[in-house]
Amino acid sequence: MSEEPEDPQDPQAAQDPQGPQDAAEHEEQAAALSYGEPFDSGFALAERHQLTPDLPAALAVYGELLAVAESFEDSPDVQLLRGHLLSDIGTVQLAATDLPGAGLSIGQSLDLVRGIASVPMGPNGRRLWLEVLLKTLLARVELLRRTGQFDEAQEAMDEATALLSEFDDPEGLRTAEIGLSRVHLLIDRSAWGAAEELASALLADAPSAEPYLLDCLGVVCASTVRFEQAEDYFARAEEAYLALGHHAGRQQVLSHRAYAALRAGDLDRAEELYAAAAEIFERQGQAEDLAVCEQARAAIAAHRGDAAGAAALTASSLARFQQVGASIAAADTMLLGARHAYERGDIDEMKRLAQGARDVYQERGVYERCAQVDLMLARTLEDNLNRTDHGVHERASLANALSLALPAALTLEAARYDFATAHARSQWLQLADEAMQLVFRLALRSNDQGLIFELVEHRCAGASLALSRTSTTGKAAAVFPDAAMKTDAAMKTYAPDDGAPLTLGGIAAEAAASVGLRVAPPPKIVMWAEAGGRTALQEYVQAAEFRYHRRIVSEEEVPFCPPTI
Repeated sequence: MSEEPEDPQDPQAAQDPQGPQDAAEHEEQAAALSYGEPFDSGFALAERHQLTPDLPAALAVYGELLAVAESFEDSPDVQLLRGHLLSDIGTVQLAATDLPGAGLSIGQSLDLVRGIASVPMGPNGRRLWLEVLLKTLLARVELLRRTGQFDEAQEAMDEATALLSEFDDPEGLRTAEIGLSRVHLLIDRSAWGAAEELASALLADAPSAEPYLLDCLGVVCASTVRFEQAEDYFARAEEAYLALGHHAGRQQVLSHRAYAALRAGDLDRAEELYAAAAEIFERQGQAEDLAVCEQARAAIAAHRGDAAGAAALTASSLARFQQVGASIAAADTMLLGARHAYERGDIDEMKRLAQGARDVYQERGVYERCAQVDLMLARTLEDNLNRTDHGVHERASLANALSLALPAALTLEAARYDFATAHARSQWLQLADEAMQLVFRLALRSNDQGLIFELVEHRCAGASLALSRTSTTGKAAAVFPDAAMKTDAAMKTYAPDDGAPLTLGGIAAEAAASVGLRVAPPPKIVMWAEAGGRTALQEYVQAAEFRYHRRIVSEEEVPFCPPTI
């Protein structure tokens, strides 16, 4: 190698580490970060292959470079070079959805890079070591989140975040990279409001990550039934990817547009887009992306009455997800299979698949999806009640359905508190209202007047308006919470700096929220005046907060005010 990554005796750094640098010194510093030939030209060629994308060609280039690096006598700078190459190989394997292979490459890279942490380095060597460690940690974050290991991904994210203080990052590039990884993790946790807020904040300050952030915002909007806004984000993302010559990014936008069309109920467009995306992913050998397309096409086939086609696509999708170790995506396909099983009348298979999916969601801490499973089971119970006579067991069946539906519906309704804008909350509430309509149908069928009364009181309580003063905390702290915090970012509290929340309730809060102010959970409605009296929906609220780890009501208590005649 013509240059080595470590320079413990860098004389220029020793003489004037803080001095001004002109253009020539910048060029010298860039050269000091070079590995020399054939590595510099090889890295550039592999990156061009990734943009095309031609992932097998990129892997071939990296493999040749790694073979050359392994022929050198072992030393700290050779270990760093090999760690760098293995990190890039792992990144390409992630793009090719070879998750097991990526796990091996990334693990080997981290072992090599961490193994030389204590070796003396000059500023240029330290800078290169930090760059490689950061990119490898972010690759590990992606690997862990795509295999459903969200807590472990958060730990790797915290380790990457801790490196920021060592970077001279005036343009915020590293902050943007870590922020984008955090957005992806929030999306995978279905923390839509937190993901949207963080992506929007980064978009203003991180132009280098613009296309990726726009694509993420499109996914968030599509997932929260804001389809026109989603298409605007996707169009801007595609334009930005096109300007960069990033064809792989454009391919992801294609599949995300298909997802938005499916969510919007435009099955013809969704089928067309998914078919086009599937053809690309199959040609490129991207098994995980292909499985996503098959999963969606299975849902379309089922909607059109093609039970055999839906079953075949579901089985293929599940097999691909399981093969690459994408546990959450595999659980999503199991849940889809459960719906198909119910439509075929195979109740035992429906229960088996639904419970299997829920067990994965519970283990991985994806609680909103747990609520979705419980709602599906409640809907099947309602449907079964409509189709068959339960006789003396009807009351027990209704109670069972309500015990599933009501906590889940409260949870979905409470998810709107995550969103910072009134439009987002309004659109999400339309989605949550479908769940609450199920609850009211079940309550009316049970003829439980007390439950109906408490449901009405809870809904009339409105949301609280969270009025917080401008935070004195820096933007970086808002983007990257304290690593010691164990609470989900989607459930963070928005309170003024002095810790005392200022709230408005009921109609006043809803009116203020309509212009875009943040809302907080409604107060508890005390149904009985005596101390320790019952609050509205008390046991269902407790069940929801325990099962789904989300605040449903605030600590504030307000007395029930009976109507006067």
